[in-house]
Amino acid sequence: MHDENINFLIDEIENNTNELNFDLNELLNQIDESKITDHDLVVPYIINYHENYTIKELMIICEYYGIAKEIKANKCNKDIIIQILVDFETNSENSDIVFKRQNMWFYISELKNDKFMKKYILW
Repeated sequence: MHDENINFLIDEIENNTNELNFDLNELLNQIDESKITDHDLVVPYIINYHENYTIKELMIICEYYGIAKEIKANKCNKDIIIQILVDFETNSENSDIVFKRQNMWFYISELKNDKFMKKYILW
């Protein structure tokens, strides 16, 4: 067994040139000036549904929410279906069912990506 000592030195160099100096009131004013609109919040939802979902997949989501009959009765196109879904999902009264649906879709995805379990998923 070796009786060696390990020595080290930490030399901290202070660098005050990168100090964060900000005025909280100025920051709050900037936030107020850059008001985020509802439109800004829903655009990512619309893009996601438009680029990543077929009409059939969108209708499955609508069926889960119980709004598919109205959409079928009015023969809505993809853009209108997406708008209805986004309106439904961004309504705070529907947050519980939306969260549950998103959770279930996540589980389906996980099962489909599992080597063993994917043979049991029909969808």
